Formats: sequence, C-alpha cells, structure tokens
Amino acid sequence: MNTTLLPASILPGLLEVSLRGRLDVQSLFERAGIDADIVGRNDRFISLLQLDELLYSAFSESDDPLFGLQVGADNHYGNLDLLGNLMATADTLEQGLAMLFRYKDLVVPYLDFSLTTSGDEVMLAVASKDPSLRFTATRTHNEVVVATMVAIGRSLLAGDMPVRSAWFLHDEPLAEHLAVYQRFFQCPLYFAQQHNAITIPGSLLAEPLPRAYPKYNERLRKSADQVLSGLSRAAGVSGQVIKQLEIMLGGQTVTMEAVADALAMTPRTLQRRLQEEGTRFAQLRDQVRHQHACQALRGPGCDMQALAMELGFSDTANFYHAFKRWQGCAPGQYRKQFS
Repeated sequence: MNTTLLPASILPGLLEVSLRGRLDVQSLFERAGIDADIVGRNDRFISLLQLDELLYSAFSESDDPLFGLQVGADNHYGNLDLLGNLMATADTLEQGLAMLFRYKDLVVPYLDFSLTTSGDEVMLAVASKDPSLRFTATRTHNEVVVATMVAIGRSLLAGDMPVRSAWFLHDEPLAEHLAVYQRFFQCPLYFAQQHNAITIPGSLLAEPLPRAYPKYNERLRKSADQVLSGLSRAAGVSGQVIKQLEIMLGGQTVTMEAVADALAMTPRTLQRRLQEEGTRFAQLRDQVRHQHACQALRGPGCDMQALAMELGFSDTANFYHAFKRWQGCAPGQYRKQFS
C-alpha cells in the first residue's frame, strides 16, 4: 500500500480536468473519498490511492478518445500551482527544470524525471514509480504527460519551444487521431517506446525565462519546503495507520481502538492526528479494504464469501454494497474484467 500524500491544493486542477471531460465531478470525488471542504488547501492532503481512483475513473468514463492529449495541450505553468510558479520564476529553462526535479512531489510524487544529453540534444523522460497505479498505465495518462511537458515548456518560454521528437509508451493511434498529435507536437513522433519523453535542442536549457524573479523564487522555495515537510509529517501518522490496518486485516476485527492501542495512542489522540492531516480512520480503513479487495478479485479462484470475511464484513451483501461504493461496480463485474 503506497502511503504517499499530496496537498489538496492540486484538487482545483483535477476538478477542471473532470469538468472538461463533462464528467460527474461530485460522483468522482465521493467515490475517491475526497471531502469537498479540503479542495484547494495546502494544509490538507489526499492519498495516492485516492488520486488513482479519481483519475482512473475520469480517464475511463470520458468519451473523448483524445481526452489526455487535449488536457495536456491546454496546460500552463500556472496550472501547476506552487510548482509552476517555482519553475517560471527561475532564471533559465535549465534552472526551471531543476525546480521540477526538486519539488515534483508537490504535484506528481508518483513520477520520476530524468534529463540526458546526447550531442546537441537533451531528452526529458518520465517514468511511473509505482506499477500498481492504474491511471499511469493508460494511454490517456501518456498523452497528458507528454503534451503537458511541451505545453508547460511553451508557457515558461512565453512562446514557441522547438521540440525535436516526442516519445510515447502506447502504440500508434488511429490515423485521424495521429493527425491531431502532429498538429500539436509538430515534430517526429515515436510510439511503443520504453518511456514517455521529449527531446529538445541542448542550447535551449540556457534560454532565459521572461518571468525570472530570483527573490520571489527564493520565497517560493521556502513555501515549497514547508509544504513538503507537512506532507512528510502527515504521511507519518497516516502511513503508520495504514501499515497497522494491513497487519490486522483478516486476523481480527479492525477498530480504531485496536489500531490506536497498537500505535500506543488513545483513540481520541489518533482521531485528532488524522483530522489534522485531512483524513479519517474510516477512510483509511476503506482504502486498505478497497485495494486488498481489488488485488484479490484480480487473482484466480477468489472466494467472494471468504474475501468478505477477511475484510471484516459481517456478510457478503455488505461487502457487495461497500465495493460498489468504492469501485462503482459490483465485485463480480470487476472480476470479469480480468478473467
């Protein structure tokens, strides 16, 4: 179970993505267990599991075959909130990328970036750190990532950014979709590659950024460091609870009192600490149950009644209702997707 947290300040951007896809935003957020009261706040957090649920649902339910490309192409450094402003106020594009590498966990802690030089060309590549995430394995996500790199680069430079090539993990799209790719990227495109990436002229790294503001950048770095520290502290308590829930799952009745006792806290203290981090015990317990159920259902020979008991449900019917609330479909329907 990945206990990585992200600041809730990223949620307005995710709301915009959902609205652009004409999706039921309230349903998506409720399914992911995200409280509307935390949207936009730097001092409240969502888990990577919640982000996975939100984006995978959004990607799956959109009826636009180029949804990811459109979302990425419309991006601007301002959409990245604090991270985007850190990049924009750096002196050069190279320093802007250094801000991305240093503070990426404010927005995309599940991705790794690398910059490699070959002759007069540099490649900016992106890879997912967590293979269990569903949304990062989709074509939609690949499109968002590669198109966003180009769109953000163009907005940082306040104009055109010459891209020499664009690389994608997924296979080549249909011809009519490929034409849309070519209009946006305006460079050779390579599909079924080992990573998502773009290449640009090496000389572009020294290009001054028009919004460079060293003193403001220094102030933003201090703010970013504080947010990262908050994420680290928040992940500490939530992470401990999740790990304890995983240990207890299937072996005993999982209650807040039992978890608090295992962590040498009173239930009231545990409840308060979780509230400070923008989450609740029931929410974390549901996250653990949800992921465990999905993993079990994807495997062969899953006994539904035994799984319900293992997750702590009194009967199969209660498990069915809970799973449908988590996943948006019945357990049997979910299992058929992997049979």
